[in-house]
Amino acid sequence: MVTGVGFDYLKDKQLIGTFLTQNYKPDKSISNQMYSSKAVLRRDLLINANRQSSQPLVTGGLGVTIIGEELGKRGIKDLLDVYQRDVSIGARNFFVISEGKAQTILQGHYGTEGSGDFLYNLLDTHVKGRDLPKTNLHLLLYDYYQKGKDIFLPQLKPISDNQVEISGISLFRGDKAVDVIPAEKMFFFKLLVDKYSNGDFSVPKEKDEKASVKSIRSIHKFKISKQDPSQVTIQIKIKGTIQEYTGKKLQETKEIEMVQKELEKEVEKECLQLVKRFQAQNIDPIGLGQFYKSKNRGFDFKKWEDDYKNLNVKIDCNVTIAGTSTIS
Repeated sequence: MVTGVGFDYLKDKQLIGTFLTQNYKPDKSISNQMYSSKAVLRRDLLINANRQSSQPLVTGGLGVTIIGEELGKRGIKDLLDVYQRDVSIGARNFFVISEGKAQTILQGHYGTEGSGDFLYNLLDTHVKGRDLPKTNLHLLLYDYYQKGKDIFLPQLKPISDNQVEISGISLFRGDKAVDVIPAEKMFFFKLLVDKYSNGDFSVPKEKDEKASVKSIRSIHKFKISKQDPSQVTIQIKIKGTIQEYTGKKLQETKEIEMVQKELEKEVEKECLQLVKRFQAQNIDPIGLGQFYKSKNRGFDFKKWEDDYKNLNVKIDCNVTIAGTSTIS
């Protein structure tokens, strides 16, 4: 059972496919087994790798697909086409981009549950409770084939032979990777494209003071100005509790309100910078084009390409601190 697969660009349109399996030993420990092959077509990669295995390699349990950095820049259109036609691959599969070669990540040995399951659980954990927007094969294909929204993928970085981390989010124009949001900006990106059900964020304050806001829940929505359709407001609502604070006594209402205002200010500034960054590169990962299309009959996407760059976007953040917990 293949649990992870990686694709790297070689030369002359050739790919290197790396297939990761897990072997369960009698003592209940798990060992990783890797097979690799070269071909032009993705299906041929699996056929060639099967010649190296005493048992057939099957992709029904595939959890993670890693795209090499060079291949991501060249385009992943052909891979997406193959995946949507392969009924053996489930929608739970995560697509990610690697810093460097995908094969390097799959060669690592992570955790005790096998590298394939470790990588899947790493991504799944960050989607459910941290800063990674919800992503899987189904959502990826939906966003790719609809007009008015560009795809994005998590980015993985190998640290050592037994360590790997989520280092950012890779942004695409069409099927080609063109930019990367660093890990420290992922919190703000998720506010724009997804919702939080259980997140956390440290709010910087004056004189090196900080407040840690946890159990964050958030929603966002778009609102077009009735007076000027070229103006749109992204409204973000955040609720959370303060679990750690390095300033004065937090029981004072003024201090809680100050934390709320600081977080609102930080979110509005950082999110607006991200939106302007997207406009400058003519990419739309938050789906403003799709939103405008849903509000306008006979929407003209050719005209939208120019309108999007000149769109006047405002971020309106409202933070509610529902309570406080442990205070230091």
